[in-house]
Amino acid sequence: MSREIKRQHFVPRFYLNTFSENTEEPYYLYCYDLLEDRVFGSNTMDIAQGEYFYDLSDEQFIENKFADFEGIFSQAYDKLVDNADVTTLTPEERYVISLFLSHQHIRTRKFREIVKQASKHTLETVDEDDVEDEEARMAVEAGTTEEGAKQWQAQLTANALEGFADLLYRMNWFLFVNKTEYPLWTSDHPIAIFNPINPEPDPERGIKQSGSKVHVPLSTDLVLALYDPGQYFVKSKREELTEKEHVDFQNKLQVEHSHRQVFCPMDDFQFAREVIEENPEYAELDYSDSFVG
Repeated sequence: MSREIKRQHFVPRFYLNTFSENTEEPYYLYCYDLLEDRVFGSNTMDIAQGEYFYDLSDEQFIENKFADFEGIFSQAYDKLVDNADVTTLTPEERYVISLFLSHQHIRTRKFREIVKQASKHTLETVDEDDVEDEEARMAVEAGTTEEGAKQWQAQLTANALEGFADLLYRMNWFLFVNKTEYPLWTSDHPIAIFNPINPEPDPERGIKQSGSKVHVPLSTDLVLALYDPGQYFVKSKREELTEKEHVDFQNKLQVEHSHRQVFCPMDDFQFAREVIEENPEYAELDYSDSFVG
């Protein structure tokens, strides 16, 4: 008999728990809401989740599959965090992590909002061009709704997961190890994809683009980095973050790529406020740069 899961996390709890100062239940984090400029404390049970966020049927098939997948991934994740060494991963463990990261990138609220906004933009283009294919128009229009975007998101998860994971698997992997007193943050969309070599158009549209980098905080002390092997030579599998500015760079990525919330074991988000003051677009739910060239 399948499990009845009402509140569904689009960022898994076992992951969020590693950013808490608590070592057992209940796990608490501080949250900074970019849109409301508000800091509040919360149990990890209550953040980065929504009621029936994924489900398309009463059987809750999608969420139960996610829960099973997370159980497999968490073993490889724990090994990586405990050893703080990517070279200890077997090829199978590395691929499991690649699958999970691709899954995590697609499963969030931010990604669903991108689907809805892209569908709306496409619908406006279809209407302007007076396209006569009513069936195609209806399919695009469905993507502008919460339920339609949910279905698009589920299809993308099923169809694009392995291809995206293959790209991640082939990148150069290494770790940033935080040696400062300042904690690394995570967010409600923790997969940060950026491209210093080709920053325009928006790099999240194509990790295949030459020069892509992926940063994923694993804990308050570790960041997993994946770099384009054709553009970057990784001389060491471990790089230490020894200055506050090094940690600030990682945390700024989380502010920039979040949907609306960043998470930390401390309630000091002054740096996040400074980032938003300098880049107010980070606090806007407008993702048109992700699909409009």
